[in-house]
Parts: sequence; structure tokens; C-alpha cells
Amino acid sequence: MAYHGRPRVRFGTLRQEVFAVFRCNFAVLLGLATIALLPTACSGDGEQGSKGDKGGTAKTGGEGSSDVESDRPHWEDRGDTLIYGVGMDADGLCPILYQSVTGGNVVDLVTPRVTNSDFANGRITFLPALAKSWEWSEDHTKLTYTIRDDAVWDDPSRTIVSGEDFVFTYMMMRDPDVASPRGAYTERMDPQEPVTLLPDGRVRFNFLYAYNEQTMLAHAGMNLIPKHLLTGVERKAMRQHDLHIKNAAGHGPFRLLSWDPKKEIVLVRNKACKTIAVPYLRRIIMRVIPEYQTLLTEMRKGGIDLMESIQEKDIADAKLWGNVKLYRRGYRFLDYVAWNGQNPLFADREVRRALTMAMDLDTMIKNLLTFGGETHGTKAYSTLTPELTDFVHEGFAFLPFDPKKAAAVLDKAGWSDTDGDGVRDKEGKRFEFTLLTNQGNPRRKDACELIQANLKAIGVKANLELREGVTFFDLLRKKEYDAAVSGWSAGLFPDPSDIWHSATEKEPRPYNFTAYSNAEVDKLIQAGLRTADLTKEAAIWKRMQKLIYDDQPYTFLYWKKSTFPLHKRFKGVEPNVLSVIHKLENWYVPKADHKYKY
Repeated sequence: MAYHGRPRVRFGTLRQEVFAVFRCNFAVLLGLATIALLPTACSGDGEQGSKGDKGGTAKTGGEGSSDVESDRPHWEDRGDTLIYGVGMDADGLCPILYQSVTGGNVVDLVTPRVTNSDFANGRITFLPALAKSWEWSEDHTKLTYTIRDDAVWDDPSRTIVSGEDFVFTYMMMRDPDVASPRGAYTERMDPQEPVTLLPDGRVRFNFLYAYNEQTMLAHAGMNLIPKHLLTGVERKAMRQHDLHIKNAAGHGPFRLLSWDPKKEIVLVRNKACKTIAVPYLRRIIMRVIPEYQTLLTEMRKGGIDLMESIQEKDIADAKLWGNVKLYRRGYRFLDYVAWNGQNPLFADREVRRALTMAMDLDTMIKNLLTFGGETHGTKAYSTLTPELTDFVHEGFAFLPFDPKKAAAVLDKAGWSDTDGDGVRDKEGKRFEFTLLTNQGNPRRKDACELIQANLKAIGVKANLELREGVTFFDLLRKKEYDAAVSGWSAGLFPDPSDIWHSATEKEPRPYNFTAYSNAEVDKLIQAGLRTADLTKEAAIWKRMQKLIYDDQPYTFLYWKKSTFPLHKRFKGVEPNVLSVIHKLENWYVPKADHKYKY
């Protein structure tokens, strides 16, 4: 079975709200000599192609499309700048190492994946990009890509992006010394030869067995890294390399012009892009603004053009500003309470269930996600988003909100208030802990306060603490916390192994934040990832979701619809659950409405 077609952009993110869905522990970082990348054949702002932005033509990426960009319907409107307010800086720009949403967005703009993607009717679909077409072997264990021969890395060498980069990327990604957050993508590939460069220049991925085609394509469709710039680099020191902490090598629709850490990232249009159409917008500036209220103020007064999402309580007000348009996305964001299973307070399954029964989730959704008569969320029972309609568990039986029953369960577990101070204790230890969440998210802070009040009512004391985003998620990975209110931006294909599979010495699963382990869940994950039969797979994931929910390593709070504001001068926007900047190459501003001339 082969796929052929015109490339379309995939600016989707399959990652946590702050960190990627597939992650792993940090390597020991050592120093090494770095390579500086300098633009060549650039205009004054670093844009590749002809000098200035008037006249001339640039080739589009994508077979079957016009060779002249001026044939595109809005090419005469090209120009202007998008000011994108982000709550957190990039943590790095190497495609196999970044973990933050901002880092991922930059990588996707600078170095598109092997394939693009779209999402509709409950499923992700894959489309050509660097790969022009692909085909499966008869047994569905071999996936062979035919790749473009005209995409080039934008460093001074102008080296062609080739099959050697595929092989190098995946060998580096699976190397434990590199400690790639996307190492899990290679787990079901041949460990000796995950990728083969064929004599005719095609690239073949070698899977150990056939499984969900969407997941296989996602695993084999990562952003590539340049072999010619990274060969010989000490692998344990990859996170210290310039291509992660300073520069970015790509072949995408934008190029990195500058990165001022914790302040702004500036990207400029790459007219030499071949993998997708050259964007209309000339520049993107990502301004780092950690505090939500500051972002909101900047959005209202026009200091920024776009922010990732707007709190539900602010939607009605934003509709009155007059300078923005609001776009709705689907259920991509999950909030949850993680109970650290390494903490004796939360080691008992029944205790965790009692804590959940003490929480009034309906009132939480009403207070935090319901405004103007509209509810923007729904109760959650899993890390598989309800957007994946094939795996939705209809009529799911939630634990009830029942503080009396919760108190009785804690009594039975030996937790009682022996000294009358209002806090339960057991064998001299108080049921008291620190509940962490990240700064800059008022919804989560409010959720923490509601949880604190609910738990106080059953004699459990939660002390609230806010931490800066990078520090917060580092504590989760290291499991150096008691409990935490956190969130996922869910993946759009099913692979729960990194979050829920038991850790082993070989696979430490640092993003299994709760140290969760259930042998039956492990077997179901393995079975679910080894079937290409959708009906059988759906039954497996539904069973897995129920088992994890029964164990309550998380108190699953709610899935939240996402609404993002964008300045109304931008046209061609197609909101999608994949990403706020989905199909960004199609965004344009009518020339009469251009705000920025650079």
C-alpha cells in the first residue's frame, strides 16, 4: 500500500502542555566544541532568497503545486509579522532533545517532520512533506519512504537532506547516552538496524511487528537532525551543543534569526523551503511572557497577536475587545492530580481512591470551566483524549463525590485524628503533604485551592506551593514531590507506554511521574501496541483505561476545550486540535492591514 499526494503542513504538537509526550531523563551534560551556524545568501534580516521582499520568485515545496509562489492566491499580501506570546521559553532546539511546547513549535517551524499531519473525524492522518510517498511491506513491518532530493540544510554547507540523516537521527534517538525524550519511538523498531538506507536512496523503517498504522507513521516521522554537523559529537554532551542551546539547523518554512533566552525567539521566512509552501508571513517573534495576566493584557492592547489559550473566564470579555478573533480547538488539554507512589502517603490504592472521592469535580468544572452558560470541559478518566473517538469508553463509571465514604476508607486504612487537631495521623505521622503546581496558570492554582478545601473536610492537609515551570516539571520527572496538579497536551495516537508502563532498569520511564506499576496494564499496553486490528485495539485500550482509573495513580480532573485569541488582521486560519499554529504557512495579512514592515 503506497501513499502519494501533495504535501501539506503539519504544525501539530504531540506533547505535554509544557513537555513532550514521549520524554526521558536528562543525560549527564559535558562540554564540547560547538559549531556556529551562519546564514548565507540572506537579506538584512536573515531571510533566505532574493534580497528584500519585492519581486523575484521562490519555489514552493510540494509536488503537484505551482513552481511560482506568486501563483498562490494571497502572495501579493505577503509580509507582516506575527507576535506570538508564549508562557515559557524554549528549553532547546534540537529535534531529538527539546521538551517544551515552545521548543517543539520552533522545531516544527524550522525543521518539519518527515511527514505532515492533519486531524479529522477522530483520527490523525499523515501527509507528505520531506517524504514524497511511502509504502508498507505485505506483513506491515517494513515502512519505506521515498524522499525529496531538493531539500537542503540551511547551514553554510547547503548539504542535501538525505537518507543518511534518517539513519543518523534514529540511531542517536535510541542511544541511551543521548537520553532523547523521543527514545520510546524506537522501542518497536529493530534494535540493530531501526532504519535502512536503500541503494536507490529510499529509507526503510524496520519494525519488530505490525501495529497501529497511525502510531507507526508517527514513530517513523520525526524531525531530523543533520548528520554532517553532529557526527563525532560526544553523545552524553548533546544537550550542551550549540545546535540545541543556541542555533537550529533546518530545512523548513522558517529559519532561526535570533534567540534571546527568556525574552524572545525570532524566526524569518525561508524562501528556499521545499517541503511545504513558503509562508506568506515574513517573520515570527515569540515573546516569552511567563505570567498569564500579563499575556492577556498584551493581547488586549495589541502588544502581541497570538497566545496559546485564553482562560474560559476571560472569553466573554475578549469578545468585546474588538481587535481579536477567538478560535476554538477540541479536547487536547487534561488537568490531573499526580500522587507520587514512592511517597508512603499515597502507596495505598484505597487511600488514593478516597482522596478522589473527597474532590467535588462537578463543582470544580462549574467554577473553573463554566462561563456565560457554556461549559468548556468534561470529567476525565484517562490520558487518552476523547478526541480519539475510537477509544472513548461510553458510559464510564466514575468514582462518586462522597466525602463520608472517603472518610470511612481512610478510617479503615488506619488514618484517624488521634490528637484532635483536625488532621488525620497514623503511627505518629500526620496526613500532610505539599501540593505543587506550576506558576503562570491561574486555573491550576484555583484548582489547587478547591482541592485543598475538599481534602481539609476529610482531615487531610495539603500545603500549596507554586514553582517555575521548568523546575516544576523537573521535580515531577525526578519524582521529588508529594503530589502535583499538572497537565498533558495529549498525543493524538495511542501509545501510553511512557506514562503508564512499569519502569525497568533498561526503560526507567521518568515520565511515569507516579511510579505506577500494574502487571496487567503492562500486558495490555504491549498487546495494544502489537495489533493492527482497530476493533481489538479499541477493546484493549478501553480495558487499560478502566484498570488505571481504578488504581487512581492520578485523580483525573477534566479535559478542557482550548480557545485561543488571534489578532483579527490574520486570515487563512484553520483551527485544529493539532496545534494553535496549524497550517501556519497559509496565514496571511491583507497588505492594507500590515502592521510591521520588517
